[in-house]
Amino acid sequence: DDVDEVVGVMQYILPTHSEYKKLKDMNTSSQWNYIHEYWKEKDPSPETDENELLIQLNDRVKFANKNFSILKPGWRSDRGRIYIIYGPPKYIDESYEDQGYTYQKWVYSSGKQFIFIDRNMSGEYSLYREIY
Repeated sequence: DDVDEVVGVMQYILPTHSEYKKLKDMNTSSQWNYIHEYWKEKDPSPETDENELLIQLNDRVKFANKNFSILKPGWRSDRGRIYIIYGPPKYIDESYEDQGYTYQKWVYSSGKQFIFIDRNMSGEYSLYREIY
């Protein structure tokens, strides 16, 4: 319901920064229209009442906001962004600790890995390294 949050999340979805900037610069009504049309085109099964892809995105944003909101809304955090884009990791390794920092490694079935670091010991992890 919050257009600023929806537009913010769209920056993770849209293929280019220029498309995101165009969306961000629109007035609120035009933003909602653009977003509605965008998801209408992406609907994997338009014959159904629901857009399964949009439902999946909304579920990911809700999860990110619930689980990664420490110093800012979860969708704005690095873990939230990765979760929204790639979904839940196959597994999470939380066994890393080095020089007082705590690390999390997210591993995906594709082989892609993300290492996050909690530099402030606050629970707010930032992206440290991406491994392909």
